[in-house]
Amino acid sequence: MKAIFASKKTRLGLSLTCICVLVMGLAACAPQQPSSEEANKGAESVVDFKIPAANENGIITADAWQEVYPDEYATYKQNEENKDPGDYTQIYPQIQTIWAGSAFSKFYAEPNGHVYSLTDINETGRNPKTANCLTCKSSEFILKQNADPTLNTSDIQAMKAQVSEPISCYDCHENSPAEGAKAIRQFFVNAVGDDASKVPEGAMSCGQCHNEYLFPNENKSAENPWKGLAEATPEKVLAYENSINYVDHTNPTNGTKQLKVQHPEFETMYGGDMAPMAKQGYSCSDCHMGTTKNADGKEFDNHNWSSPLDNEELIANDCSQCHADIKAEVAAKQKVAIDRVNSIGNKLVTLNNKLSEIVANGSMGEDQLNKLRDLNRTAQFYWDWVMVENSDGAHNSALAQDTLNKSEAAVDQALAQI
Repeated sequence: MKAIFASKKTRLGLSLTCICVLVMGLAACAPQQPSSEEANKGAESVVDFKIPAANENGIITADAWQEVYPDEYATYKQNEENKDPGDYTQIYPQIQTIWAGSAFSKFYAEPNGHVYSLTDINETGRNPKTANCLTCKSSEFILKQNADPTLNTSDIQAMKAQVSEPISCYDCHENSPAEGAKAIRQFFVNAVGDDASKVPEGAMSCGQCHNEYLFPNENKSAENPWKGLAEATPEKVLAYENSINYVDHTNPTNGTKQLKVQHPEFETMYGGDMAPMAKQGYSCSDCHMGTTKNADGKEFDNHNWSSPLDNEELIANDCSQCHADIKAEVAAKQKVAIDRVNSIGNKLVTLNNKLSEIVANGSMGEDQLNKLRDLNRTAQFYWDWVMVENSDGAHNSALAQDTLNKSEAAVDQALAQI
């Protein structure tokens, strides 16, 4: 387990957002709402500056904002130090069998820091072909995509040559940082709909990429498999994907039509009944950015996206109001989830191998075999939801355990019939 914790250092962050179970109803834990004066401090800081020029693709790059927001820029550049991805095909070797037929079964590394979003496209062993994979890698592509949706199916390398800015200022602020955070990916904004009033800006901007999405249409544009927060739950997402017969990949030896969950942090925090910390009003940025002071004592938002467990100032000034030892609480909740992910993953490996044997020797009728394939699809989906969500069960521990219960029930039912 220690190796897994280390490989998911960045993901620990969101974990804090979740350890919330102990703090429900405690007003002391709620984040302080900024005053109108504080909300406008960004605008005041740029009054005496000339707004930088946009590049040829219409965005003002992070480098261009450096003189206007030196502290934010300096901490943004610290993300370059986040470059030590773990290899999940070795940490969780079960995925080589469970995800067979998917490129993820052969290459699944934890992403580097957001500043490497374009670099990672070239370094991934999954060899993506179409440009829609740039949807959450560069805002420059978003602007091009908005103008011409057919670009989603264009060659990814040809498109990548036309963009140069990784995830940066525009993704969360467009060209107006003083106006606060926002989501620029319209498919996500449309999915949240009127429920956006229930979600902090700092969660909308992060959630636009940290969510479960599909490419169900001919033009390969991204869509969320839900509309409104009430539908953004594992059960309703699975029901929707089943209703449209959606398939991400098919197991080559047992024929199970599988679904590949992406990274459902937003749904885990804000979907359905919401995670306790979300109910308290916390956003992703409250924990993963936080307010700090520069050398002159001026407060600013830290743009080094990292684990709140690495932020001793945040722990001392915020978390400690309700948690005697937040790090120990997070570790305990994560261990429970990780242990179950491993144990249920082993059952899924057994199920997939048995199904492959049945197909090979033709020992079962197709009707019964399809019922077992459906149970395998269900079990894998629920397992995948927790396994790939970037907190190891910490963002919403109750949901993680409930989702793993559903996975284990399905895999046990299938194994009992073989």
